[in-house]
Amino acid sequence: MWYKDFKFFLGLIFLFVFSTGCSEYSKIYKGTDTNLKFTKATELFQHKEYTKSIQLFEQLQETYKGNSDSLAIVDINIAYAYFNMKDFVTASMYFKDFTDKFAYNSRMIECAYMALYCDVLSVGDADLDQVTTPDIIEALQTFINHYPESNYVAKCNDHIDALRAIIQSKFYFQVKQYYLMKEYKAASAAAQIAVLRYPDIPQKEELDYIAYYAYYLFAMNSVESKRIERLLQTNTLIQEYLHSNPSNAPHVQNALLIRQKNLNTITKLKETT
Repeated sequence: MWYKDFKFFLGLIFLFVFSTGCSEYSKIYKGTDTNLKFTKATELFQHKEYTKSIQLFEQLQETYKGNSDSLAIVDINIAYAYFNMKDFVTASMYFKDFTDKFAYNSRMIECAYMALYCDVLSVGDADLDQVTTPDIIEALQTFINHYPESNYVAKCNDHIDALRAIIQSKFYFQVKQYYLMKEYKAASAAAQIAVLRYPDIPQKEELDYIAYYAYYLFAMNSVESKRIERLLQTNTLIQEYLHSNPSNAPHVQNALLIRQKNLNTITKLKETT
């Protein structure tokens, strides 16, 4: 029985503390004491109560409009609050806004980097749309060019490498998808584009193989009037594969076999025309 009474007593204490905290926050929020608002907003930020912290800091934005130093502190705290909440899109917007408003602030470069870092964190996995990723890579490179002595250069290079890997994976998965769907012409074209754009792509040898083999399958399934032309194009792709890959590459023997088959098929087709 005493245990239930003790739990009830603890519950009352919790409700009292909670209601007291809420009433205190409400009083500060509705009040006009700027220093108190800033102190409370900072305290809430430090205790990871970011939503309430942002609400107070946003009030202070209006108050500090004529004080650039104080406004800069408020704005950067709001940006980091959204960042810590993992709302990277909003955080990026605030960090970018900081660099526009406070171009000569000592933390401007930090915010410029953080804006880009938020954009990096907003990028989806390889199986999602990567339309904006090249723009982010370009922005990171621009940052490096503008601030080559910055402490963030190494991180930017790491981000570029990671984003390039995501794009490369996207291209690779797209090629494989075309191939599995038996869209052989599209698979061959996509494989060639992937290697052309990213010659250092990890799956280069496999993509070179798909480029010629998918086109070979496309050629063999073509109407007879187009088959010779397309088999010759297949052999051109095979020659490119052999030229750009070592002699012990996984698909070299297959390439040589297909090339010979093509020549035999072309000879027979020419004899019947």
